[in-house]
Amino acid sequence: MWNEYISSIGRRILILPFFLLSLHLSGQGYQIQNTFKESSAAITAITKNKVLDRLVYGNEKGNIFIRKLSDATLLDTLTIHGNAVNTINFNSTGKLMISSTVDGEIKIYDFDKEKIIQGIYSPDYNGIRFVLFSIADGFIYFNSKNKLYKTRSDLSQSVNLVSEFEDSLFTAVITTDRNSLILATGNKLLVMNTRSDQLRQEITAGNSNIEYLTLLGDTLLASWSNDGIIRFWPYKVGQLAISPSHWFKAGSPALMNFSSDASLMVSGNTGNWARVWNPFNKVIKQELFGHKGKVNCSVFGEDEKSLFTASADNSVIQWTYSELPPIQTLIPAPTQSIPAVLQKPLAIAEIKDSIISVPDVIMTVENTPIMIQGRNVIGTEQVEVSSPSLTIFVYDNSYVDGDTMSLYFNGKWILDHYGVTKKKMPVDLQFKANTNNFLVLFANNLGKSPPNTAAVEINDGQRKRIFRLSSDLKSCSAINFIYKPEN
Repeated sequence: MWNEYISSIGRRILILPFFLLSLHLSGQGYQIQNTFKESSAAITAITKNKVLDRLVYGNEKGNIFIRKLSDATLLDTLTIHGNAVNTINFNSTGKLMISSTVDGEIKIYDFDKEKIIQGIYSPDYNGIRFVLFSIADGFIYFNSKNKLYKTRSDLSQSVNLVSEFEDSLFTAVITTDRNSLILATGNKLLVMNTRSDQLRQEITAGNSNIEYLTLLGDTLLASWSNDGIIRFWPYKVGQLAISPSHWFKAGSPALMNFSSDASLMVSGNTGNWARVWNPFNKVIKQELFGHKGKVNCSVFGEDEKSLFTASADNSVIQWTYSELPPIQTLIPAPTQSIPAVLQKPLAIAEIKDSIISVPDVIMTVENTPIMIQGRNVIGTEQVEVSSPSLTIFVYDNSYVDGDTMSLYFNGKWILDHYGVTKKKMPVDLQFKANTNNFLVLFANNLGKSPPNTAAVEINDGQRKRIFRLSSDLKSCSAINFIYKPEN
């Protein structure tokens, strides 16, 4: 028996060459505390509502089970859907729960009223992968394959098609302030402004489709792609960093579940066990055996000392953590110089501040920006000036369609998320002598009619010139001012 167990571990080690695998024996690490078997079908989704002290999970038959998070007491069993529950989320107060099925059904449950208060269904919505509350809980977003929809959360208005993408929408998360919706379609990450439904950013994340996203404390996004790579993307002021701050290869994609400080991650989808990781040290801390079917999903309890795993064997297991250290360590991880890894677990705030290694702006020695937040600077106009300063005017000299843009000049953002209108916006420029002085238009969205455009009026006292700059989510246009002082 022991030899067979070691042999099975050895087989898994062969496909995990970059990690340290700790073997926990004699009651070390997470241990089974309870096994819940009230479900008559596979558990397909699990989450928690800390505001109301609730553990919630759904199964293949469309049932949803509600327990107390603190002591796991079963409170209610709801027959809500006709098919497998694939998503469960809550509004900002925690009092409303929204759930869905892949075949196009959405239900909203009110915890105070203890009943379903709204629901919609249409075969046109087949292929739902996510459903999320938006700004002030007044709207919900959901997808149907490659289409993104939005409607009022009370379902009192018709459903509006926000956008249709080339590839299917696999997953999405919404920030805590509900201001940004982050979507995964194909191998791209998209950041959308939920107030305007305009895209702020588009990033290519490797060569494989992204299957799962998880947002950690509103400062870090984790993505897991079909090539097995988990990437961590710092998120700040409505934008993702253009490159991941950290990555590692972790095998087949699965739903990711992180502890509150991001020092632990739990995943399944590999067999009848779950893996507990230290993601920033590339360590598998423990493998949790106890289920008889594939582990589909998991969620931490009130803190990282309590954990729940859900399986295709119809059960949920509650685990508790013992503080004892591991007895034996197998297979030390080889030293790697790329990518750099953290030497110790960090709090989310520390991760955000310490591991961003890619600059937002890439400059040449000639004071020339060649890339800003992953976008190439192209289409440059050149203007010679003889004065060390100049006031230019920025406005829309065509159709006002909701364009929002920022201006980057000589190493600084001089205009941030400005909504372009017919009114001329004065902008003061201070030039450096005998070198390049680039003014770059950075598109924060594409408006109703892409690309993002703005007119720049220049009047140096001798003549007035108007330049039309045009940028999108992949490139930025610019004007290069060459200041040559008069002798």
